[in-house]
Amino acid sequence: MNEKMTRKGFVALTGATSLAAFLAACGGSSSDSGSSAASSGDAQAEGIVSEEAAAGGSFDPASEPGGEIDVFTWSGYDDDPKAGAPWMWSQYVEGEYNAESPLKFTFLENDGQALAKVASGYSPDIIHPCIAYVVQWKEAGLIQPLDMALLPDYAGIPEAISAGGIVDGAQYMVPFDVGFSCLTYDADKINFDNSGGSESWEVLLDDRYKGRMALFSDDVAIIKIGHLINEGAVDPNVQTTEQIAAAKETALKVKANLRNYWDSQTDTVNDFVNGNLDATYTWPDGYWKIKNHPKMKDRNIKYMQPMQGRLAWVCGTVLSSATKQPGRATMAMAATNTAAAGASLLDIFQYASAQQEGVRELIKNSELIAAFELDKPEAWAPPNAWFEAPLPNYKEYITAGQEVKAA
Repeated sequence: MNEKMTRKGFVALTGATSLAAFLAACGGSSSDSGSSAASSGDAQAEGIVSEEAAAGGSFDPASEPGGEIDVFTWSGYDDDPKAGAPWMWSQYVEGEYNAESPLKFTFLENDGQALAKVASGYSPDIIHPCIAYVVQWKEAGLIQPLDMALLPDYAGIPEAISAGGIVDGAQYMVPFDVGFSCLTYDADKINFDNSGGSESWEVLLDDRYKGRMALFSDDVAIIKIGHLINEGAVDPNVQTTEQIAAAKETALKVKANLRNYWDSQTDTVNDFVNGNLDATYTWPDGYWKIKNHPKMKDRNIKYMQPMQGRLAWVCGTVLSSATKQPGRATMAMAATNTAAAGASLLDIFQYASAQQEGVRELIKNSELIAAFELDKPEAWAPPNAWFEAPLPNYKEYITAGQEVKAA
């Protein structure tokens, strides 16, 4: 596992039940929270890009001026052969435009920071946000529709995954990774007696573990967790102003019990294996690294399935409206959307690929299926998992989360 990796993710669904089949069954990524994102319909779920999704740019890579293509992405998603993900970009690197337009990588910290940095004047060519933020990127005028003709493998992404990346009838995102987020914990140290014996986000309020727990610093996640504690298994993407205020108050109580809010998953994994934590918010790769670390050999490490549900998400690449090489940048984005890249995403990073066509046949590691209950479709359906969605009142979430951290 890549030591630099600080990205969300989960393992691709394999075996009798596929991720595509699950998402088709449950109707997608809960994008009905009042945003302008629209589904492209059943035809795309069947592998056909709809006319609406196809409505976008038309680029000519051969006529573009050349120069570096700046990719603004998460640490570990660069093409470094030792510490990065060269398999993610290999199709582009081995293609005809790499010599004139090589890839350059800059790392983002989280979705909010990335949006703010680009809005302030930084102009990358490709950005790797999560799907809940696509509407904000589009409304800020920072991204542009894709030329679907330059994305030959796009039909392998199920409509339920891609739908949130469609805004006003045009496709703005090439989804890459999909997953959920929750607490990794030591079951010999942590129990849920104070929440009725069931795994629960309420454990964050248990002062028996004060200073021994940590959460990700994402402002929206902080408020969503507070909401799930307050309301139970109720969609955290749909909160009123009053509910956000109540979630903030609960999050402040949680903060009193935390060792820290972390920015780098590597840091919290190290904190855990070095004995400073008994529970921390991780993505599945973080759980897997903790569980399999030599120092954890005799510890009962589990990945929580709270009664209120896990948080879940879809992330991918978008095309900057400021790029001078939209065609070549789109071809680099297409490289991430191949079956080979999707299989490597699972085998190397323990993350799932949004691309489904031909991926399962290439996956080498099947041990992770049981660890994440990926043969159980119900684990990925509400109320067991809540997928990110565009938030009409996202500024309220962000402001409340920032106020919690600043308190």
